[in-house]
Amino acid sequence: MKPLDQRYAPGQIRANWFKRGSAITVLNGALRVSYRDGSLDWLLGDAPMVSIVLREGDCHVLPYEAYVEVIVTGERAAIARIDAGPLKGSIAARIVRWCVSMGRLNGVRVRRS
Repeated sequence: MKPLDQRYAPGQIRANWFKRGSAITVLNGALRVSYRDGSLDWLLGDAPMVSIVLREGDCHVLPYEAYVEVIVTGERAAIARIDAGPLKGSIAARIVRWCVSMGRLNGVRVRRS
């Protein structure tokens, strides 16, 4: 997926779900990025929150999937480039997908017991 340039107005809060490995690069202005580990959603407000201030030229790569809030910290609009991260998962995930696709080609069904 191509990187997407996003414009944020002062006082505006945007929240999106980002995949692991997604990168947020600030092209103009300053942003505050806040997120929690998506696997800890069941803890609600008790999960530790990460909050980082990014200035012009800074980049942050998300270490895990998360629901991310992006807020402009300055008095002028900010522009950020969002790169959705790698298209494929880990090597283990690729192997599992390959095995499933081979099973479908051979007409074999895998059953869980």
